[in-house]
Amino acid sequence: MNQQGTVAADGPHRSKIPVTLIGGFLGAGKTTLLNHILSGEHGIRAAVLVNDFGAINIDAKLIVGVEGDTVNLANGCVCCTIRDDLIGACLGLLQRPERPEHLFVEMSGVSDPVPVLNTFLETQLALVFAVNSILLVVDAEQLPRLKGDMAHLARSQLGAADIVVLNKVDLVSPDELNHVKNLVQMVTPGSRIIEVVQGQLPLELVFVGGSDAPPPERREDARKREATAHDEAHSHDHVFGTWNWTSDRALSLPKLRSTLEQLPETVYRCKGVVQIEELPRYRYVLQMVGRRYHLEESGFWGTAMPRSEIVLIGGRAGIDPDKLHSAFDACIGIGDESQSPVLRLTRLLAADMPGD
Repeated sequence: MNQQGTVAADGPHRSKIPVTLIGGFLGAGKTTLLNHILSGEHGIRAAVLVNDFGAINIDAKLIVGVEGDTVNLANGCVCCTIRDDLIGACLGLLQRPERPEHLFVEMSGVSDPVPVLNTFLETQLALVFAVNSILLVVDAEQLPRLKGDMAHLARSQLGAADIVVLNKVDLVSPDELNHVKNLVQMVTPGSRIIEVVQGQLPLELVFVGGSDAPPPERREDARKREATAHDEAHSHDHVFGTWNWTSDRALSLPKLRSTLEQLPETVYRCKGVVQIEELPRYRYVLQMVGRRYHLEESGFWGTAMPRSEIVLIGGRAGIDPDKLHSAFDACIGIGDESQSPVLRLTRLLAADMPGD
């Protein structure tokens, strides 16, 4: 940040801070989910911007310090109030000794997520922050009962969601649950729906760390956290599975995009490192949460052997390994310029450049 209080770019290869926007109608369970994030032993230095400290019931044993509108927690997380100044709150986080690795922003229960999203897309915040998903918490019991303006607002919120967290599913019958899922899919057919009880969302589905692998001393902790999250998922009747794919050959960018856009709705997260044939010297980090994905350049391969590695997380019953292998195998580039205008352009530019 410079002295005028504006955001300064962090350099060409430093990853932007991923942002998850958390919305949901009044009483849906946003506060419970936020408290789950703040108190979790996930090993991520997360920041959570909330509208009201008083609504977040943070365990006093976790608090290690309070500085004005900021609460510091023992697990490395911080919780700050927005106070009608989202940009100012975000700039304040960048002034801290250690910048957050992930930012969660609570939206008002009666607000439309789009203006908040645009604040991150159309202001100076876009230099440092990147919205990776809009997560909407829905009360499975409440949604079908909303009427008039309330129902209209709920539909508007749903329309912007990448992931719908269907909360309080233990309070409805199987038929009622199917009904509310159908309502959600009618409003936002491309979103992923995850059923939870008491906001206990497996956090590996929404956390996005930096572009590079964690340092060695944190890898064992990460494995332990994954095992704990797996046990929590089973305790709430959620059975998640992972699928891995690797290739030593460069991928076609148009084909990769097409495959990502056609992944089944039961795939909640996709992440990895890829080499694309259009720009083969560069290493790209792939992040996908819900239906939103992006590729971020993270420097040259250098002396490392280029290798694409992709991991998917989703409902175990919805992961078909054979179909996924076929889909990603089809992404391997074959040098066909007619299928990739970008490939044709980069080859033309390379041909015009003087030799090394």
